[in-house]
Amino acid sequence: MTDQYYFETTETESRNHPERVRARFTKRFVRNEMRRQKEIENNRTAALRLRNMITALERTVSSLNGSIDAVLEVSQVRDPSNFAYPVAARAMSVRRDNIQSTIAVLSRQLAKIDDAQTGV
Repeated sequence: MTDQYYFETTETESRNHPERVRARFTKRFVRNEMRRQKEIENNRTAALRLRNMITALERTVSSLNGSIDAVLEVSQVRDPSNFAYPVAARAMSVRRDNIQSTIAVLSRQLAKIDDAQTGV
């Protein structure tokens, strides 16, 4: 009898043994499923954040509208093209318009996320 050392094997395993192939497939499937679940969770979180931002910005717009109305009540000039139009009202109007365009961009991003979630 010959001595067999611990690093020697009597049989060599095939790389494509059915059990090994099944194990690799299962690992790959589980990894892809975990990635997909993580992506879904990230989309939910992003959608929630966007909805909260849009709500806060809409509140800011309504507050600015009230402030503009209050400034214009005191002022006698209501035409924005007139040089005597209140500077505060003009600045708040520009800010309100910028916030409304931001809301539009965020709404488009939210629609893309919602489409991606329903497509999954």
